[in-house]
Order: sequence, then structure tokens, then C-alpha cells
Amino acid sequence: MVAASSLPAAPVLALMGFGVVVAIAGHAARARWLVVTGLAILFLATAAMVVGGVVAYHDDPADPREQHDPREPTF
Repeated sequence: MVAASSLPAAPVLALMGFGVVVAIAGHAARARWLVVTGLAILFLATAAMVVGGVVAYHDDPADPREQHDPREPTF
């Protein structure tokens, strides 16, 4: 878990930017496969960022999410 929290966000943001550029290039070239590829890269980078955040804060006292008492039901 320490390794996940020590990873910088810059590579993920660069991958997201690359996906946007590829999608825009696909629109300019009227190549649907290039648009789909760019959007897939963007989606996967976004998912990686979310998963990385969850892994980094899992069971960490600094977790910003609201903590629930396990004895109380949550709905």
C-alpha cells in the first residue's frame, strides 16, 4: 500500500491528456477507431486514478471518507 501512495499523479494525468489528444485527432481525421481508442485510453486512465486513490487510502487513518461504526447498519 505504501507503493501505491508513493506513485505520482503526473503519469496518469499525462495518459489522460494523451487520450484526449488521440480522440481529438480522430475527430479531425474522421477516423472512428481513433476516437474510440482515445476515449478508451481516457477511460482507463480515469479508472486507474480512482483505483489508485482507493488503494492508497485503504485502511489508512488519513482516509478522507466518512468512517462508519460497523455495529450500525448502513443504508
